[in-house]
Amino acid sequence: MKKNLFVLLLTATSFFSTRAFAQNVSINEDNSAANTNAILDVKSSTKGVLFPRMGKFTRISMPNVRGMLVFDTTFNAFMYNDGAQWISMAPPVIVPPPPAWGLKGNIGLDSNSFLGTQDGGGPLRIRVNNKPSGLIDPVRRHTFFGFNSGNTGPNNGLDNTGIGTNVLSNNTTGAANIAIGGSSMTLNTTGNDNTAVGYLSLDSNTTGGVNTAVGYASLSHNRDGGANTATGVSALFFNTSGNFNVAVGSNSIQDNTNGSENTAIGTSAMETNTSGNENVAVGMLALHENTTGTRNTALGTEANVASGNLTNATAIGFGAIVNASNKVRIGNPSVTVIEGQVPFTTPSDARFKYQVQDDVKGLSFIMQLHPVTYHFDVQRFDEQQGNPEGARIAKPTNYAIQASYKEAAGIRRSGFIAQEVEKAANATGYDFSGIIKPRTAQDHYGLSYEAFVVPLVKAVQELGTEVERLKKENESVKKTNEQLLQSLQQQIDELRNARNSGK
Repeated sequence: MKKNLFVLLLTATSFFSTRAFAQNVSINEDNSAANTNAILDVKSSTKGVLFPRMGKFTRISMPNVRGMLVFDTTFNAFMYNDGAQWISMAPPVIVPPPPAWGLKGNIGLDSNSFLGTQDGGGPLRIRVNNKPSGLIDPVRRHTFFGFNSGNTGPNNGLDNTGIGTNVLSNNTTGAANIAIGGSSMTLNTTGNDNTAVGYLSLDSNTTGGVNTAVGYASLSHNRDGGANTATGVSALFFNTSGNFNVAVGSNSIQDNTNGSENTAIGTSAMETNTSGNENVAVGMLALHENTTGTRNTALGTEANVASGNLTNATAIGFGAIVNASNKVRIGNPSVTVIEGQVPFTTPSDARFKYQVQDDVKGLSFIMQLHPVTYHFDVQRFDEQQGNPEGARIAKPTNYAIQASYKEAAGIRRSGFIAQEVEKAANATGYDFSGIIKPRTAQDHYGLSYEAFVVPLVKAVQELGTEVERLKKENESVKKTNEQLLQSLQQQIDELRNARNSGK
């Protein structure tokens, strides 16, 4: 291309030379003769040659003449005509050609310029202070950028990508890992299919696989735990060997070490869990106090357990605190109504009931009950339950909560006193299931009012039996009285007849 351009330029100048009778024409400043091999010899050390300059539309309006050369000011390029069309000589030729990539910057680069290798002799490596700081390996499919990033040894696994200082710097056979952020996955050796995004994310992981950590120090202490997902600052921070955990939110499941199959969504949700398994927490600070408890569920901001070792406990609603295993708590103490379109249903199938006995107490139990009306101090109750957040929801500054407490405490309620019901049951030898007794000093009494239906039915049945007995007894008395009246009437009639016959 360069040689063709030079020939074209020389050829073009012949069209603009003045007519001369000599075979060679020389245009110069020193009156020297023209080169014998050139039809036109232009020489100058201070001036150049100007060719016709015109815009695009002027150029294309000219007839096609083979060899015509102009400078197009629209495209800033020389254009020559091949007899049928105009052809651009752009891009302009750089003289001299660009050298190899320099250490102090480069200019004049084109689409053919590159930094790298031209053969399969090895990967592209970059070092800083003689420390590996970049690697592009098309054979093992690695890409590393950052000071001391990636293990460039021959045993490194396949398909790893790292960006940041010290990322994947100890990896051996681990494959398909992605680490983005300083010191992410630093200690990984054989772990596979991990993704770490954020400074110190999965920093201690060695053999754990299929983990996803997004956020500063997320899953930072994980060693061999697998299939964990942590999104948020310090999420699953202390996890070492726990598996199948999902933590979304800063500090969620932060203290977990070997607990597995937990799901926490919300800031500090399940933050203090260490070895509890199969728990679900949704909401800020949900299940915050759980440590070793299992299969617990908390839905709602600050929905929680009263102690860290419960099992199968469920708290639903803002600030709901469940204080016993195998128990469901709906709403915090300031809730005044729990509403549903249909009533709760309790399974009652003869196929699953055994040791069925007819020992329900009726009138003897019911007659000792003491129905009362009362107000309930919901705020005191909440504080007695030991709200793990220091009864934050009861703070005077939370006016909405205080208002709800006041509303709940103002309700005039009807019911029984659980301790009195217990006394009545004990007095009649009745193991009454409607009394929920406290299991600890922190726990409280409760009553299942639907359970009162059974002894009430028994009492009604007993009353019915007594009514039937009294009815039969009454009938017997009535019959006896009728017979007595008949006998008396007969005697009266006989006396009357005897008196009449004596007259």
